[in-house]
Amino acid sequence: MIQCFMKADYTSHFVNGTLPRLFSASKIDSSYSIYPRILHKHEDMLEVLLVRSGSGVYIVDEKRYPIQKGDIIICNCNVLHDEDPTQSKNLNTYCCTLTDVQIRGLDKNCLIHKTAYPIVYSNELFEPLENLMGMIYFLLASDIEKMEETCSYLAVSLLAMLLQIIHRTEMEDLPKKKSTAELLGISIKQYIDTHYDEPLTLQSISEVMHINPYYLAHIFKDTIGYSPMRYIMRRRIGEAQSLLITTRYSVTQIANIVGYDNPNHFNILFTKYVGMPPSKYRNSYIKKK
Repeated sequence: MIQCFMKADYTSHFVNGTLPRLFSASKIDSSYSIYPRILHKHEDMLEVLLVRSGSGVYIVDEKRYPIQKGDIIICNCNVLHDEDPTQSKNLNTYCCTLTDVQIRGLDKNCLIHKTAYPIVYSNELFEPLENLMGMIYFLLASDIEKMEETCSYLAVSLLAMLLQIIHRTEMEDLPKKKSTAELLGISIKQYIDTHYDEPLTLQSISEVMHINPYYLAHIFKDTIGYSPMRYIMRRRIGEAQSLLITTRYSVTQIANIVGYDNPNHFNILFTKYVGMPPSKYRNSYIKKK
């Protein structure tokens, strides 16, 4: 018996037929054999993650979302995101970053509307998605030459599949009425995000916000999940990772850019939280990409 399936006509999701380009692909294991990206955002890229197994908590902007096998995490450009390492239980993911994504009705390098829930479940498409992202990663990581174009076309297929899932399940991330304390915590976060590269202290932030430093620390931790100083550190290290990947600035220059006057202190912190020194991270990432 022969089964034949006819292709139906369709309208492209992509504006003017312009196709996205794959920037990188990663396979992130619970053992962090591929080194973790700490709190960061992409100014000109979309990032998509698929949870292969395990569970954890992912932070998108100031909100925390539980994640598990089969979940897809969508991080539009210019959206801060991070994994809470203390909540991860054997969490294994695939990750792809893409640029030149222009989908009808959405801002550039965005896959969902700003008010949409950033976690969607893959349902019956989990296995095809896992295989597709695994193939992209395998081809980029292999020694096979000139696979970049092939991988970019595979990434376009990935986005098309994700759009099908999103259109079936997309729901608005309805804002709950925030308490005065939550609004204050978000205001503190916004201030830190603007000034993280400056010599901030708990005292200096509290003076700007006109509140007691101990109360500030309590409110921020309850709202964001990190202490203010730990959040600043993660924000700086995450930005340093982005600069190491996307620029040719020296490690000393990057340390200064993200707010560390002492390059040795920066190296120690980076190594502690990422698992290797900045220069080695840059070389490893470039090799993997």
